[in-house]
Amino acid sequence: MAEKTVLIVDADAASRNFLIKALQQKGCRALEASLGREGLISAWRDRPDLILVEPQLDDLQGEELLRKLRSDARTASTPVIALSRDQTPSRRASCLEAGCNEFFRKTSADIPALLDAIDLWLASKPTETPPELEQTAPFTPKKSGGKLIAFLSAKGGTGVSSLCANIANSLFASQPKAKVAALDFVLPIGSIASIVGYDGKMNIASLANMSAELLNEAFFRENLPSPPAWKFNLVAGSPDPESASVLRVDRIAHIIQMLQAAHDFVFIDVGRSLSQIILPIIQQADLTVMVVSPDMGTVRLSRVVWQYLQSKGLTSDHVYPILNRVVGFEGISKAEVESALGLQIQTTLPHLGGNMLMANSQRVPFASKFPGDTACMILKEAAGQIITLSEQIRAGVKQGVQNGSWI
Repeated sequence: MAEKTVLIVDADAASRNFLIKALQQKGCRALEASLGREGLISAWRDRPDLILVEPQLDDLQGEELLRKLRSDARTASTPVIALSRDQTPSRRASCLEAGCNEFFRKTSADIPALLDAIDLWLASKPTETPPELEQTAPFTPKKSGGKLIAFLSAKGGTGVSSLCANIANSLFASQPKAKVAALDFVLPIGSIASIVGYDGKMNIASLANMSAELLNEAFFRENLPSPPAWKFNLVAGSPDPESASVLRVDRIAHIIQMLQAAHDFVFIDVGRSLSQIILPIIQQADLTVMVVSPDMGTVRLSRVVWQYLQSKGLTSDHVYPILNRVVGFEGISKAEVESALGLQIQTTLPHLGGNMLMANSQRVPFASKFPGDTACMILKEAAGQIITLSEQIRAGVKQGVQNGSWI
């Protein structure tokens, strides 16, 4: 894959040099411009993958630069991050209104989140389409078959895999007859197998290598492992990076469609990836569960993810945000998370101390290990809400296909 190109538009040479060095360490090609008009010329000529802009420029205001970028077809969809020494709320609001995707202050406190945001935007905007994806059967909106629930996080360490497994397991409480499958599609190494105690050889990589004729509805109904103590069938994730590197991605759409045909609900853990392999899954899911932790760095990255998903056609009624207090009692409030994220939190999990870690290490559901914990009821309620919302959305898909209001 070709290297990523990032354009820096900033009148301050020291700031440009700092960003150039940081980008070069990421293996990126850096372009620079000290004036807004120079930046426009470079953006339209060189077509960078990402643009970093200081709104305070000598020849024109950053907001004017942003509007010109957004009004030209060559840069209308190019991600733009504002990095400003003007830290006032009014400047932030005006930049976001003019079309920037993210706004950061020029402070040492914001630099880590800025660098994470750069990684995320570059990862979500590939410079070329992998050849194997050209052979991938496109996903189509499902009118029948199992509900597809994707679990996503913008940053590692939010507990998304544990929640995916435990909420899938908790679904049994409200729908004991439902057939449920969990697919671990975190690359390059999955983790749900270790959480549920599965040590077998069947996984997403081995299944993708099988003949498509064998991977039919009956196969997925009858042959998937069902880990002891867990109420779902499992498609384990890639066991190692080598398996992930040779994964037959052209088979993924078929595997998911057959899983849906064989089950009432399919939970997919995609981790923090927004690659061209993962994005169609999220776009075609009935509901996407976004797991957020209450630290501003994670919330800012989650906002970047949400803005990106919006640009790809997702609406807020297709997203189910969960606030998971994995880092303790510290952190910002639910109201602050909602304000910064731009989404309403649907479920809040309390800090579980080492209890979730203990349940994972013993390979049992949290509800089995700590049946009296308040979190057990929260997990069951979340599972019930996810069922209800996915059913409502599925009904909305049928209407949306007719009136053009959905994907």
